Amino acid sequence: MLPVLAQFSVAGADVTVRAYSTFLVLAAIAAGWLFVQAATALGADRRRAVAVLVGAVAAGVVGARALDVALNPAHYAADPWQVVAPAAKGFALYGGLAAAGATALLGSSWMRVDAAHLADASVPAVATGITVMRVGCFLNGCCGGEPADLPWAVTFPAGGSSWGSQLLGGSTGALFGHVQAVHPTQLYELAAALLGAWAAGVASARWRLPAGGRAMLFAVLFLAFRVANQQLRAPTPGGVLGSATLTAAYLASALGAAGLLAARVRVAGRTSAAPA
Repeated sequence: MLPVLAQFSVAGADVTVRAYSTFLVLAAIAAGWLFVQAATALGADRRRAVAVLVGAVAAGVVGARALDVALNPAHYAADPWQVVAPAAKGFALYGGLAAAGATALLGSSWMRVDAAHLADASVPAVATGITVMRVGCFLNGCCGGEPADLPWAVTFPAGGSSWGSQLLGGSTGALFGHVQAVHPTQLYELAAALLGAWAAGVASARWRLPAGGRAMLFAVLFLAFRVANQQLRAPTPGGVLGSATLTAAYLASALGAAGLLAARVRVAGRTSAAPA
């Protein structure tokens, strides 16, 4: 793994370029550029689209930190300053996605574009953001899986998240710095984001899903994957929510998105079948 991409000195100050923070920034840039392109393609003024993007990024940062605080209250109770610390760590991806997505959709009326069409057009941006971010997670060694005896299993270095999980899980080898190979769940999620976005786009075109259908289908597919991937994820040291709770949350969200998609398709079918 490569948690540190580079180290150098600038004017006598040591600079460390870390994989996690670097790919976090790259994910925001890539997803943001795609979002602005999607909004302007729908007729939005570019300046307004950029303004909404800035608001969505700010909301995403707050949402990601808020969810991390909710998931790891003991950590922040011990050091409350970490709630507002500027370090590029302590963020929960899905809190950020939810807050940023909600902000972007709320800004659709100000941009004078349809929210459902904007959601569909933003699927590539969301998938790209997840993909790039998970590259950073993989290089950093965080968000890994349970031990696995598979050809593609990955061994992260001692001192990282996988080592900590195995140590807390009672692994004798971990006491002496031995780390078992684990499922590369970061890469599983990366692949799921790309495949989900592709499948949602193909299905939307082939079945002529109504506006918003592509985004809802992507949500269903990706959340369903998260249900499965959660079973392979190693428990987060000090995490307040267990795997069963997170699985239930992902499953409920997937079912909710599926229900919204079914209702949208049903309404669209009735509308098209109604006499002119």
